[in-house]
Amino acid sequence: MALMVPFMLNITAERAATQLDNSSWQAFAHEFLENETAKTASPVAPDALTYAQNFVNNGKRASMTQDLQIMASLETFTSSHFLTAASQEKDLNCLGLAIYYEARSEPLSGQLAVAQVVLNRVRHPAYPDNICDVVFEGSTRHTGCQFTFTCDGSMAITPRRAGWQRSRKAAIHAMLGMSDVTIGRATHYHTVAVRPYWSSTLLRTANIGTHIFYRFPSRREKALLAAAA
Repeated sequence: MALMVPFMLNITAERAATQLDNSSWQAFAHEFLENETAKTASPVAPDALTYAQNFVNNGKRASMTQDLQIMASLETFTSSHFLTAASQEKDLNCLGLAIYYEARSEPLSGQLAVAQVVLNRVRHPAYPDNICDVVFEGSTRHTGCQFTFTCDGSMAITPRRAGWQRSRKAAIHAMLGMSDVTIGRATHYHTVAVRPYWSSTLLRTANIGTHIFYRFPSRREKALLAAAA
């Protein structure tokens, strides 16, 4: 029995420390999410963070066992988890905006193709390495923007809810890799109604909906293009 007393005291102390740590992170989550809500201009509140905030505020009163089991993982969250979630939500929002303003009238295949161009650029060394920087590249420069909607005033018009939700779902599909739309390594596109100067310097990969998609040529292909010009 004497041996059990220190053991039980250790368990009690560990539980108390865990509870204190959990309470601290829940308080941090609450404060973090309130600040993010005040700063964000997203048309739709961040889903993942809203869910986390709901747990922080109402977790003890929640009646659904499944929700409690899922959100119990918050007990092991650190600040980096919340920052990662916020970053992912920001990227999702940026990709959704690109899809909405560039392809909202397109079928899902057309929207996913536009999203894939953004993701292809993220992977390409000639472009920024994150979604938001790719989408808004050049939007503050006099030399022009990469995606027209970021600098032509289109964003002054708030997205319509149904169209935004549809674009956001397409963005989620694209970010999760749930797309069988094939545009290859395309990093450029334009509508069938125009023919930009750069189209003759790139290789066409696909026609999907009202857009034509292009990729950079290899050195050998560049030589062939130059010879054919």
